[in-house]
Amino acid sequence: MKRVLIILVLGVILLGTGCTLLPWVKDANNIYDWFTIPVEDAVYYFRYTYYNDYINYTTTDNFEFKYLDIEKNDDNIIVMVNNDGTNRYIVADRDENLIFYGKDQFFSGFSEDEVYIEAPVQIDNSWYYKSETRSIASIDTTVKVEAGEFGDVIKVKIMDDDVNYTGYYYWSISKGLIYSQINYEDGSYQIIELIDMNE
Repeated sequence: MKRVLIILVLGVILLGTGCTLLPWVKDANNIYDWFTIPVEDAVYYFRYTYYNDYINYTTTDNFEFKYLDIEKNDDNIIVMVNNDGTNRYIVADRDENLIFYGKDQFFSGFSEDEVYIEAPVQIDNSWYYKSETRSIASIDTTVKVEAGEFGDVIKVKIMDDDVNYTGYYYWSISKGLIYSQINYEDGSYQIIELIDMNE
């Protein structure tokens, strides 16, 4: 009985200080729980595919992300990436409680920065990016792409009434964006897929 009481007291103390007895349980309100610091100098290879239904034409192009510099502090985790020749940032911003991709390491707003994930990370939580509404469709999904199978994936739905398209993307907690697909009303589509990694 005394042992059970001690465990309960420790559990209350840990929960009260923001910790968990189960380290694999993620806090929906802590954006750091949904972002893994990548390996510096790692290179991720992607394939971009666009299909134009009007002229029945498909084009593909490969590009790469190289992780150049990583900085972690109390307010954010800043990862500088070289996106096929252009330096950009992927940032887990604790103050804004979101993960974004942009040309600056500081969040400047939805029109400038693409928000991948916004807390609380829970089903149906939604946010805006330009004219899109993005919402979390599933958490801890397993997804297979050309680069491998990932079991730590968040699926995000995309809807855009202005341009008449829908889509989704998969955010892997350990690898970041691994797949996205946009489907246009006319039957055209575009796909970005992680095809290989050099870590």
